[in-house]
Amino acid sequence: MPQSLYQKIAVKPLALAAAIALSMGVISTQTYADAAAPAAFYQVQSGSLTQALNSLAQQANVSLLLNSAKTGRYQVQALKGRYTPDQLFAVLVQNTPFEIQKTAAGYVLTEKPAAQPAALASANTAAKAEASKPAAPSSISGQNQTYQMTPIVVEAEQKDTIKFGQSVLNQKAIDRYQANNVAQFLDNMPSVGSAGSPRPGGQTINILGMGGVADVPITLDDSVKSFDKYRQGSVFIEPEILKKITVDKGPHNVKVGNGGFGGKVTLETKDAADLLKEDKNFGTFLKYSRFSNNSQNTYTGAVYGRAENQLADGMLYYTKRDSGDVKRPDGSKFLYSAQEQDTYLAKLNLHPADGQKISLNAMRSGHRGWEPFAAMRDQDAVPTETDIKKYGYDEAWKRKLVYRDQTDTSYSASYELDPADNPYLNFKATASYSETKQHDTRLPSSTAGAVGNLGNESWVNYANTALKLLNISDFKTAYGTHKVKVGAQYQKMKQKSLMHVKSKDNDAEYNYGYYEPNYMPAGDQQMYSAFAEDQYQIGAVTITPSLRYDAIKNQGYGNKAPRFNTVSSGHIYADKTYTGWSPRLALAWQQADYLTWFANISKTWRAPRIDEQYSVDAPGGKIAATSLSLKPEKMLAVRLGSEMNFDDVLADDDHLQVRLTYHRNRGSDQIFRTRSVLCKAQADIIAQGGSSNADACNGNHDSSGYRNATDYTVKAYEAEVFYNQPTWFTGLTYSYIRGQHDNSPVNPWFDQKTWMIDIPPKKATATLGVNVLEHHLTMGWRGTFVDAQNRRLSDHDKSISATSFSLPKTKGYSLHSVYAEWQPAGEKGPVLNFSIDNLFNRDYKMYLGEYMTGTGRDYKLSISQKF
Repeated sequence: MPQSLYQKIAVKPLALAAAIALSMGVISTQTYADAAAPAAFYQVQSGSLTQALNSLAQQANVSLLLNSAKTGRYQVQALKGRYTPDQLFAVLVQNTPFEIQKTAAGYVLTEKPAAQPAALASANTAAKAEASKPAAPSSISGQNQTYQMTPIVVEAEQKDTIKFGQSVLNQKAIDRYQANNVAQFLDNMPSVGSAGSPRPGGQTINILGMGGVADVPITLDDSVKSFDKYRQGSVFIEPEILKKITVDKGPHNVKVGNGGFGGKVTLETKDAADLLKEDKNFGTFLKYSRFSNNSQNTYTGAVYGRAENQLADGMLYYTKRDSGDVKRPDGSKFLYSAQEQDTYLAKLNLHPADGQKISLNAMRSGHRGWEPFAAMRDQDAVPTETDIKKYGYDEAWKRKLVYRDQTDTSYSASYELDPADNPYLNFKATASYSETKQHDTRLPSSTAGAVGNLGNESWVNYANTALKLLNISDFKTAYGTHKVKVGAQYQKMKQKSLMHVKSKDNDAEYNYGYYEPNYMPAGDQQMYSAFAEDQYQIGAVTITPSLRYDAIKNQGYGNKAPRFNTVSSGHIYADKTYTGWSPRLALAWQQADYLTWFANISKTWRAPRIDEQYSVDAPGGKIAATSLSLKPEKMLAVRLGSEMNFDDVLADDDHLQVRLTYHRNRGSDQIFRTRSVLCKAQADIIAQGGSSNADACNGNHDSSGYRNATDYTVKAYEAEVFYNQPTWFTGLTYSYIRGQHDNSPVNPWFDQKTWMIDIPPKKATATLGVNVLEHHLTMGWRGTFVDAQNRRLSDHDKSISATSFSLPKTKGYSLHSVYAEWQPAGEKGPVLNFSIDNLFNRDYKMYLGEYMTGTGRDYKLSISQKF
């Protein structure tokens, strides 16, 4: 049967389904080419020409359009070294009847005008041998889609093969979103969302219903970020410095230890190589952005260059973000949500020899201004009319605020050794340090600073020191190929806290007003880890077992206030060590060129954080003690799914990508604050309809501030569809997450299942766009459709504590936006990005934002130019 006819028959049912979906306005992408990248180190494994070209396009972050039915007939040898993408593309196709052409839309593989007879004869012979096989998927990189689904490559010789739950935002998507913060980028991904407010630094990231800092670790150029201040966000990274955001879902990454139950977010900053024009050794970059909603101006400038011998390159990058208050859809403002932030980025890369690289990275950002103490919430403290009359409007408001001085820094240094002639050595060592500091000050007239809001003045510092070693070795045997990863990690997370409460200035029990908040203690957590993973491929099957060992030591520093340093009340800040293994197994089966099945099963754990282990209450309280009796929280996670790639579905040169995923995460010994019911005797009285307090326990209960409460189950279903043609693109994502406790986290003896707190509502996202290639124009529409969330912990557990931990129910809503990217003068000219967010100015409330009002319509325009 002719191959083209086979393709049309094989995909006809799916093509019909795609056509129906497209008529409903679904989403995806097509590709535009970035400007040619300068020389860099690339590695291409031996194998089919299709595989080699795809690998290069992915490494260089460029788009490529090819017909894999033709390129799949040719083989190439492994290549390593420093090339420009143009040079390496030319090398790969030099002995074939093809050539690579560069267009405004990307790289395109075409047949040479006059192919050599020998090459044509070889192609004809290969075509006959392959006539009965379906074609492999083509490489249409989805750089215009909402985000990119990293293709699953079932081939152990590839650098990373197991990327089942991974989603990537590339430079084009980052530029097109024009986001105010990192969390906004991720709202369009299934099972991923943001919580918090639009205020500076008021966001956290939620993946698969898990939103804690321990559940979603974040790294910036290999620097760990772990800010966990009470009632504050956890992400402070300036979006303008980023070139790539990678999201892993679930605890299936062997490189992540001590948590990561929800997943991991990896942020990568720009390099000189990303900005330099071809044939240039020096360049500058300027960009200006204007957002209408909060009258925001963003100014960006960069200088970068490389040595003529290409042994070194470097970059200095600066961004200033200056805005007014954010407006709600009704026109009112989030008062004191304005921000003024400066960010500096410096990078240096050295290439002393082929296969060696030394990288030095430094980032610093900071902002100052009047803000509400709780950055994650709306305006929850407002002045009274009496205060306004007494102090005046400005001072009355500022008495309810803090003047915040914040700095966020990251430093990393790495060394890579990857000799071309040694398949057993691909080594990287990385050392990093990051620190986030906040200094809050209240007006002198605010004499009664609340202890729960860190008093009249506070100093908080979170620092992370890390060292990571990793080597990847390739082995070939008669029974398959192996890619073995072996690594070791050291990480120290240190937190310091101090507040000044003026009302305690004369009280020795409170160290005369200067002491650590009892609910946010000082201490450190050290982690020593080792891991190994073997990606073993035999035929169309890849089996990837891995094993990780972590030893974690927590150490409390005590409290300067004698009141919270009383041994007889259980205020014991002794060190506590946790050790354990995390086995994982990943499987992939490429049933056909267009169909891959995948599965993961992972068993992992996390130790208590410093706040959970060493928080205390005042002497005499029922739960006054530190929590040294805590057991580690455990997770058994399963992921199942399939990915399908089809070419020529509705027309020539189109591509359809479909990924379906099911997650099931079973958590046990959940670490939760001790509240409400403290023992079974008290629970039994309440279950019978009576009223009871902790006195019913007769002192027979755990007095720790945190305890291992109830077990829980999270199930998630995802569907992702991306369809691309050279001139238009469309697609759809959908996610549904359901989470339940076996009992109640505030009452472990509660005899019913209860809804989990941080589970987002059902969500679908859609996009539809067109590429006008001759005018270098891309424009499109995006939609986000969020269902109502009507499940609360207090639906079953009616206690006061359960109600206080429940989030308000929310109604469903839909948000629409449009965008356009235009290069009026082609590759040499400026790039204009224009978008309108919340096009219809829809008023809505966000569930994970604790009923936070959404932001109103926002016109966004940016213009950038490379010189």
